[in-house]
Amino acid sequence: MNAIYTRMKAIKIGRGKWQADPNGTWRYVAVNLGRGRRPDNLQGPFYTRILGPGKKDPLKKVQSWQLLDGDTLDAAIKSAGTIESALDAKAKGLTVEEADNVDGTNRLSTKIAEFCAEIEAIKAKRTLQAYSNSLAYFAESCKRVNVQDITRKDLLSFQTYLRGQEMSERSVYNNFLNTAVFLKWCGVSPKSLGVKKGDWPEKSEREPEAYTEEEISTMLNAANPEERLLLNCFLCSGLRAGELANLTYGDIDFKHSIWTVQPKDGWNTKTRESQRDVPVAGWLTKKLHARMKTNGRKESDLIFFNGNGGPNLHMLRIVKRVAKRAKLAGRVDDHKFRSTAITVWLRSGNTVPDVMKWVGHAKPETILRYAAKVNLRDAETRKRAESGFAQFANVGD
Repeated sequence: MNAIYTRMKAIKIGRGKWQADPNGTWRYVAVNLGRGRRPDNLQGPFYTRILGPGKKDPLKKVQSWQLLDGDTLDAAIKSAGTIESALDAKAKGLTVEEADNVDGTNRLSTKIAEFCAEIEAIKAKRTLQAYSNSLAYFAESCKRVNVQDITRKDLLSFQTYLRGQEMSERSVYNNFLNTAVFLKWCGVSPKSLGVKKGDWPEKSEREPEAYTEEEISTMLNAANPEERLLLNCFLCSGLRAGELANLTYGDIDFKHSIWTVQPKDGWNTKTRESQRDVPVAGWLTKKLHARMKTNGRKESDLIFFNGNGGPNLHMLRIVKRVAKRAKLAGRVDDHKFRSTAITVWLRSGNTVPDVMKWVGHAKPETILRYAAKVNLRDAETRKRAESGFAQFANVGD
């Protein structure tokens, strides 16, 4: 509640201390609202201080004083509560009556908290963070209190708000999509609100980008043995950071060099297709097996763990640290190793359906974008493309 003030003639006699003075100037003095600690025989008029945008500068808050109803402090407190409710309703775009009739179970903030709690229980921490960030933006943009009051106009305004945050168009799309998933979870899908296909922000696809052989060699040479092992695991498996962080020695078939991505207690894969078997270079699997034996690890132990024995969720920091040491320019992250693995598999002649299975993609479109990047002028690529027709070279000559 806004503090209650009384207007009195007073002078300041010390830090935070005032004394009534008939000859002083009028000042607003805060009244202690705690029962049993109120000044004796305190009478009105009482005021409340309201902070609002300045006349010249909307960002600069200025104070104004409003006279409260009632000559007693109890009446003034009730009046201040009414003013506070009105200001709160105005900020949310509601009337006081609408604000008083808000259904708490369907309140936007309540639903967001429930949704994020469910995501936390079934999804990875990165996924939770993505949804939390998107819904924080939406809560800031949308002035509705109840979920059922959200309209198409609110979602269109949300796009404008996101672009005002100087985001890329892909980030605008991702935040809008996350919010749409949340609304559908609430039973209020964008489609039911009249949102059309053309209302959605454009989904701009980022061009596939892989490390060059020179960049990979430079990073591996700049890394220490443990860092080098991590980089090679990213490179040769195409696993996402969360998948590699939750990989145990028991997930590896050391005989056939097959790594299995599967859910764990407290962690789930990104999608159902993400649960998969991945063929990995035998030399790397042998190194992990030797590491397991040397360190006396069990099959249930994580391969990469933090100081508390849990999944290491800071692998990106390690990648960036090595890249900085190697003085690598351009985009650097763990997901770029995944792109590199896809590119290498395709260039080595593996089929799109096979690579789809190994990386856990449900749709071929994504892999085909990588396939389009395969260099047809590469000698090995040309050799594989031409080899099936060699037997016809001299027929009829």
